Amino acid sequence: MLNDAPNLNYLWASLMVEEFIRSGVDTFVVSPGSRSSPLAMAVATGGPLRSFVHFDERGAAYYALGHAKSTGRPVVFICTSGTALANAMPAVVEASQAQVPLIVVSADRPPELIDTGANQAIDQVKFFGDQVRWYHSLPCPDMQVPPAVVLTAVDQAVHRAMAAPAGPVHLNCPYREPLAPAAVPFDAQTYTRPLASWFDGPYTAWSPGETSVADKDVPGLVSLLGQTRHGLLIVGQLTSRADVLAARALAKALHWPVLPDVASGLRLGPQEFPGLAYFPQLLRSRHEYDFSTAQVLVHVGGAVTSKALLQFIEATPSRNYVRVSPHPFRHDPAHRISHRLMMGIAAFARLVESAPGLGVDEDWAASLAESSRKIDACIDGFLDRTPALSEVSVARDVTRLAPEGSVLFLGNSMPIRDADMFGATDGNDIIATANRGASGIDGTLATAAGFAAGLRRRTTALLGDLSVLHDLNSLALVDSLNVPFTLVTVNNDGGGIFSFLPIADHPKHFERFFGTPHGMNFERIAPAFGLEYVHADSRDGFKEAYARASAENGHCLIEVNTRRDDNERLHRAIDKEILAALAVET
Repeated sequence: MLNDAPNLNYLWASLMVEEFIRSGVDTFVVSPGSRSSPLAMAVATGGPLRSFVHFDERGAAYYALGHAKSTGRPVVFICTSGTALANAMPAVVEASQAQVPLIVVSADRPPELIDTGANQAIDQVKFFGDQVRWYHSLPCPDMQVPPAVVLTAVDQAVHRAMAAPAGPVHLNCPYREPLAPAAVPFDAQTYTRPLASWFDGPYTAWSPGETSVADKDVPGLVSLLGQTRHGLLIVGQLTSRADVLAARALAKALHWPVLPDVASGLRLGPQEFPGLAYFPQLLRSRHEYDFSTAQVLVHVGGAVTSKALLQFIEATPSRNYVRVSPHPFRHDPAHRISHRLMMGIAAFARLVESAPGLGVDEDWAASLAESSRKIDACIDGFLDRTPALSEVSVARDVTRLAPEGSVLFLGNSMPIRDADMFGATDGNDIIATANRGASGIDGTLATAAGFAAGLRRRTTALLGDLSVLHDLNSLALVDSLNVPFTLVTVNNDGGGIFSFLPIADHPKHFERFFGTPHGMNFERIAPAFGLEYVHADSRDGFKEAYARASAENGHCLIEVNTRRDDNERLHRAIDKEILAALAVET
């Protein structure tokens, strides 16, 4: 195949795609462009691989991000030069913060056209700065450059994308004409002869090592855990099934109360450990069995959604705070971490299982668990007495009704917060996830579509109206999915999160600059992208529509209209009732 390349540009591009495949990277997301023609054609004619094409570079990059996030394997995003590459920046930032192995391969103008006013020519050297784990610019294809240079660049890119800390990498590929597969005679057989030993595997096979705590630190850590009777296990967002299972094993071994984020894999569905699903509300209460006596916090996984937890950590500087993660990043916004263990959750769970004397104050833990159960019953009771459709009830009902084994992708701002605080604990075992690296509202629809394509599971995306409008082009990606996809859009005509922030106390310019009403709905938009449209105007109507969509094999957009001021008042009313249920003075 390589010897049949029409010119050297196409040979290099074919070498690159082939080496990606041999390295286990078989998924490519392509946005069309002229300068990237050799790369796109190499994907089109290569194999075996999976390819996706999307006209919007920003959406395509996020789609690749979602696919990589769901599988834990790198995905290659290919784009042309100029602003095409700039459109990938938000996805690269999210991939960097969330440690997702996204590989950006950009075409570029040759050096002689840079800084000359040539069309679509910008300086792409280290374009993403520190956001990528590794950057490399190949030379323009040249017979004087050995073909192994291309292969080792790919091998390094895959390794750096996967090695802890995982994250995005950027390969820049300048090309001179011809960009089309025009025949330019060259001796391909002689040129590729040095690759004679390049058989079935990659040219350079990387074998990453594992990180673990130093032997000298183990006794002190084991002693600390063994002496702790008031300990809390914080579980942030987890992106792999292996980490979810390891976190569950850790929770069982410690026996401590668990504070699970909604995207941890331990918050929704069946729980076989002492979980405090409603810890955000508990942290805002002051009942007699509060968290103030906790001696040690152990935090695994990523960041958590709850602001109340961060405030609790900030307010307790003397507590032992152990952060377990397989990367060296200083993820400590409260500056309270006392022990940082650079290791995986499974390795830490094995260390904990070997610790003698592990235990917990049973009365303390049982009281916290009982208070969490009271909150659960309180939320159901409140919503039953307030049957109007609301943002809280939508989050509650989706987390309760989502089909077994399906994906729930949560939008930022209010959807993930509502699911975190009010998500049901008696639903099915589902996979809940979100873009919580940089926590933006951009690209969420494309990421959800990519996640669904990567995992090949039925998916629900619960997104706000601004998130959907921000990523409207990505509805085309939803229409192309071969797995059922339900988009639940909570339309409160603007940015609902701002009603909960201090700026809401200054109403003079609030609505125009923060509420940002748009006056749009999705009734005409959904059919234009091939999605069935349903408008739900009651809670029973929403549950019926969602249950029907979850049983069918197509794609559906369910729109729910709410009022931002009503949602803010509803939150306050529920909080008040929860405090009363816990017999706490407001």
